This record gives sequence, structure tokens and C-alpha cells, in this order.
Amino acid sequence: MRFKVQEALKREVKPGKIFIYGSEEYLTRQFIKKALKGVKYETFYPDSLKEFLSFTGSSLFEGKVVPLLLHAEELPGKLRKKAEKEAFLKKLKSLDSFIIAAFGELDWKTLKGELFKGIIEISETVIESEPYTEKQIYGLIAKKFKSAGRELPPQLIKLIVEIVGTDLTELKHETDKLLLYPGKLNRETIEALLFSSGKINPFELIFPLVEGREREFLRELSNLLSRGSEPLQILGLLQSQVRNMVEIASGRSVRLPKEALHKYRQVAKGVGLIKLLKLLKELHAAEFSIKSGLKGGKEALSELAFKRAL
Repeated sequence: MRFKVQEALKREVKPGKIFIYGSEEYLTRQFIKKALKGVKYETFYPDSLKEFLSFTGSSLFEGKVVPLLLHAEELPGKLRKKAEKEAFLKKLKSLDSFIIAAFGELDWKTLKGELFKGIIEISETVIESEPYTEKQIYGLIAKKFKSAGRELPPQLIKLIVEIVGTDLTELKHETDKLLLYPGKLNRETIEALLFSSGKINPFELIFPLVEGREREFLRELSNLLSRGSEPLQILGLLQSQVRNMVEIASGRSVRLPKEALHKYRQVAKGVGLIKLLKLLKELHAAEFSIKSGLKGGKEALSELAFKRAL
């Protein structure tokens, strides 16, 4: 069965052999959350494929466990040999259930390649996570405020998107903040609340990191952490923005405000695809180190600056 993620989120989801991919990371994570509600699972990454291949599908104390493999877009770089691909696909066939998630658009050539073609054939359900159109995003924001008893005129909804962008994760955080404001929301209050909030501004953090300006990156990072931003939230946004640059450097289109898109193109051209892919790998490694408890959030994020400087 094949579904768009918006449709899949409306359906009853049961554990099974599921493959989900696409550029809308927020909706992908929402689907995973729904699919694993009340289910015991174990998370794996492409950097821990040995553990995945030795996974038995059950635990002595927990019983049946569903394996969740995140960032499957990195699998081709980890499974280069034919024998490695065959071993991975054989493992998938042996499992009663799994969820494999790729956070990014996979082009036609990649999907038709031996690895992902095999994953799709083994999967019982394939879900494409496409982003909402800008018009749909306006509708989502309007619905959110209306359900909270606070309707906003279209021009203010448009202003929110202009300031925050179309990333659904960021929009959720920022609209949550606006709903907490007890007074009337107008242009002035929205601009003040969003610009002065602790939200992560990619223009303050992404570009110093990508361009190797380590002191500026560390300064902005320290500022964000001191204002209460969560390390994994910062890391997630960095990953999202670097993936956008990878898409641009690869010649594919991305949905960004015009001003941001112009800057992204300039930086992506100057840095180059290879360095961007290397940085994306470093970001994933930092995420793994935080989630596994190997490093603290500040330490893992700070180390990124020194790697860029090498």
C-alpha cells in the first residue's frame, strides 16, 4: 500500500513493515510517533548497522520489539558493496515488523537502485512525506488559532510564516508561544514576540557553522543555550537547514522564503556539495552521541565548530 503522509496520519496505524521517506521531516516524525504509540521499539541509525543486523526482534524482558531505523537516506553510503546490501535486505525480510525512515527527498534514480527498490518491495506500506503547500500552511495556522478561540486575520498569519518560515517544527514552537500571550495579537506584538523570543534563527547559526567561522558560531550557540534552547532542537534545525543546502547544491528545488533561498544558494555554491554532505554526517554523529549519552548537548554542538575549522 502507498500513501501520502497526510493521508496516513488520518488512518489507524498498526506495526508492520513500513518505509517512509520525503522532505517533510515534521510530518514524518508525527507519523512515527503515531505508529509507535504504545509499542516497544529500539532505535537504530546507519552508523549502527552492526547492531541492527544482530537485532533479534525481541527482548528477554520486554518481549516483541519493533526496530526503528532513522536517517535511511544515509544507507547507500554505508552499504556500498553488493554483499552488504543483500545482507541488509535479508535482515529486513526476516523481521515481522520495522519502520525505516528517510528524512529527505529521494530522487527517482535512488529509489530505483538495488537498495531502496529492495526496501520498497519488502515493505507492506510505503509512505511519501511531502510538504504542505504555503496555502495549506496558512490553513493549519488559522485552524490552530481558531481551535484555541483566537482567530487571526490572513495578513497576520502570512506575517508569522514570513518571520518563522515554512518549517512545521518551528511553526509549532512559535505559534505555541503566540497562543500563550494574554493580550491582543497584532503586527507589532507578533514581531516583538517572535524576534525577541528564544527561537533559533538559522541566519545567526547555520552560516557561521557552514562557512567555518567558529568563534561566531560558538558565540551564537552560547547565546541560544543561555536563553533555554534545547541542544537537540538546535541540532535538528541545523540538520534541516544543511539538508536544504545539500538539495540546492544538488540542483534540486527547496521551499524557502526568497531572501533565505538567495543566501542559501550563495553559501551552497561557495562551500560545495562534498563539504555539505560531510557536515550533515557530523551533525548526525552529534545527534547520536547526545541521544546515546556519550556526550552532553553543549559539548557535542561545540565540537562541530572545531571540526569545521580543521
